[in-house]
Amino acid sequence: MRCFGCECFSLAFICNQCARNFQDFDLSFRQVSGLKVYTFYDYSDIKRFIHAKHKMQGGFALKHLAKLSFAKFASEFNPNFTLNAIPIDDKNKSGYSHTAILAHALRSKFIKPIFGALRATSSVSYSGKDLKFRQENPRNFKLLKHPAHPVILVDDIITTGTTLLEARDTLQKVGREVAFGLVLADARY
Repeated sequence: MRCFGCECFSLAFICNQCARNFQDFDLSFRQVSGLKVYTFYDYSDIKRFIHAKHKMQGGFALKHLAKLSFAKFASEFNPNFTLNAIPIDDKNKSGYSHTAILAHALRSKFIKPIFGALRATSSVSYSGKDLKFRQENPRNFKLLKHPAHPVILVDDIITTGTTLLEARDTLQKVGREVAFGLVLADARY
C-alpha cells in the first residue's frame, strides 16, 4: 500500500513521516461574511486525501487525518460550556460520510456531535465551480435535528465559504447560534 500523503510504501494509509508533518498543523482563521472559520491545513498539502474522499480507502485515510487534527483540537479546546458539532450534509457516500468522520473526531467533554441534522435537498456539486455558480445554485439545506447548544459547523474544505454561510443561515433562521466553522482544508478562491 502507499501513503496518501507522499505515495511512498507504507503499511498504513499515512506513513510515519507524513503523520508527524500533519500533526504539526497551524490552525488558520478566516472570516467569511461574519462567520469565523478555522482550518487545519492548506488544500494543496492534503488534496490527495480530499480527492480520495469518495473512495472506500479514502475514508480510512481521512479518519487518520481527523485524529491528527480535529481530535487534537477537541482535546485542547476548553470553552467550559457545551457545543454541538454538526457535519454539513453527512449523507453516506461510498460507504461513509467524510464530514461525519471529522465531526466524530471532535467528540469530547465539551463538544457533542449531532449526525443527520443538516442535509442538502439539492444534489448540486460545487467541485471546480466558481462563486457565481455556487450563489446561483444553493444547496437548500434542511434542518432535521435541532441542536440544544451553540453549533460548530464541520466541513472538509472551504473555497468561497458559500456552503458554510448557507448552513449558518439555515440554523439562524430557526434560532440556533453558530459559534464558528471548523474545516480540514482551506482552498482560498
